[in-house]
Amino acid sequence: MKKPWSISTTVRNPERLREFLRVLKTLEGQKFDDDIQKKYQILLIHERLYSPTKIPTKYKELFGNLSQKIPFEVAKEVFDYQNYKDPAMRGRQSANPLNKLGFCIARANYNVIEITKLGNLFLSEDYDISKVFLKSLLKLQFPNPWSEKFSDEGGFKISPFIAVLHFLSKIRALTRDEFCLFVPTLVNYRKIESYVKKVQEYRKTKDKKSYVESFLKEFYQTKTLTSEQENNLFDYGDNIMRYFRLTKYFKILKETLRRWKIELEPSREKEISQLLNIYDGSIAEYKSVEQYLDYLSDFSLPKLPWETDINKATEVVTSLKSLLKEDYLGLKDTIKANVKKEFERIYQIETKGLTLLKIEKIIEEIRIFRLNLKQLSEGEALRKNLSELKIIISQLKEKSFLRDIEPVEFEYLIFKALKILDDELCIKPNCILDDEGKPIGFAPGNKPDIEALYKSFNVIIEVTLDVSRNQVYRESMPIMRHLRDFEIKNDERESYCIFIAPRIHEDTNNYFWFSVKQGYDGKKQKIVSLDLPNFLLILEFFVKMAEQGKMFNHKKILLLLNKILSDANKKDSSTEWLNATTIQIQEWQKEVS
Repeated sequence: MKKPWSISTTVRNPERLREFLRVLKTLEGQKFDDDIQKKYQILLIHERLYSPTKIPTKYKELFGNLSQKIPFEVAKEVFDYQNYKDPAMRGRQSANPLNKLGFCIARANYNVIEITKLGNLFLSEDYDISKVFLKSLLKLQFPNPWSEKFSDEGGFKISPFIAVLHFLSKIRALTRDEFCLFVPTLVNYRKIESYVKKVQEYRKTKDKKSYVESFLKEFYQTKTLTSEQENNLFDYGDNIMRYFRLTKYFKILKETLRRWKIELEPSREKEISQLLNIYDGSIAEYKSVEQYLDYLSDFSLPKLPWETDINKATEVVTSLKSLLKEDYLGLKDTIKANVKKEFERIYQIETKGLTLLKIEKIIEEIRIFRLNLKQLSEGEALRKNLSELKIIISQLKEKSFLRDIEPVEFEYLIFKALKILDDELCIKPNCILDDEGKPIGFAPGNKPDIEALYKSFNVIIEVTLDVSRNQVYRESMPIMRHLRDFEIKNDERESYCIFIAPRIHEDTNNYFWFSVKQGYDGKKQKIVSLDLPNFLLILEFFVKMAEQGKMFNHKKILLLLNKILSDANKKDSSTEWLNATTIQIQEWQKEVS
């Protein structure tokens, strides 16, 4: 029976692969046999990168206390407690996406564990995640000598990334349902044209449910479909989209989490056309596994058209300059005046006589400057924009909206709300942005979600949608570390942290209460937890003040933060402190009205 292709459902968010790879590197040079496979999974538990579903009662407090390390022996005991039928398989599954994407060589019965050149670049401090995933996904093909999962016998003959570029170049855009139905089942590049026709048929048919059922029966070569066969496609499609989007070659137009449309990124049109001219989505032939692995792990390969041909590189520059000029001319006069000198310098750069390396740097410079213009334009549009703030407030009040929104989009929405207050020296989100300035990935693990500098104080804003006990594991200690690093880097003014979530878990707040009263790593911190209702109280108060023509600035926010923090010393418990936040906000509103 045929099956669809996928990248990885083991790690839903591709950015997390870096931490999985970091742990695997500690085992480099050892045989990836059953014992080491189990050890790898145990280390992921030890490093709090994987949380088993069953925790023995005696260790629940330890797993909930992020200030304590999980000893390896305890992690092993908890791993064994899961009573897996094939314990080593867990380690193989965790390493699988790293193998598939060329970040490592970790396979049973094959040499020793090795982190490849591409993997080491991914682990470096100055890596560019979009370039890493572009080079990786360009080389991914099914079948290949390194994997038996997607074989010739299963009908596979495809380089998925290139094939999907071709597919979208012909159909222009795909809805989420179309993407999840037709992309994972496109297993042979020769069927791209027929799949274009299938999409057109699907769009014309009125009874889409019957069409999907007929299409899937034909694909799976079965008379009876299981719910799993259809549901898996949506898991695979969503996962594929996340990996592909990180390359910045795809653009998502989104209504909700389950309603989105994907198309090719317009600003990469020239590069895409050059790729499609030389690659058709077919697979390459390799004489050995070693030859394939050498190719897969080499970041310099494949040599892209604009990396080897000065004329093609110049075409990219010309295309980007045209987009840059369009963006510049669309700016408001005030912004245009501030960036005019830099725009003219970049726009007037000539490529004639330059080396390919210098032209590549020019391409990167134009992209960075263009993104800067996008952010400046958005910032200007948000400035004191009460209408936009009212929309954000309305959205944040809708439970259905919060269920549908991606965590990184929620994070960016909080950034926009704070930007509207328009009183900062600098406020920036640390999430990964696409060419249009839209969020596509989380901030690196060593950075806070949002950083803001004001005249009177500095602040990091940490945001999560998680309201479960996992909030404690994922947010409390990392936030305290982020704040300490931020304090050290910005020591000219007091540094604060605002933690925002739909609901604050009492254990999360307990960590913050301890940090405020007793200190973290030898020094007290200034952390304020705001659940969504309380954050909305502040935003609505800002709207009210603005509509009355009253000034609202960062000093008023500072007053509130200090008011809430000083209350911590008056309370007997973190729960009592947290529950009093609403009262503190209401009293503050009276004081500053």
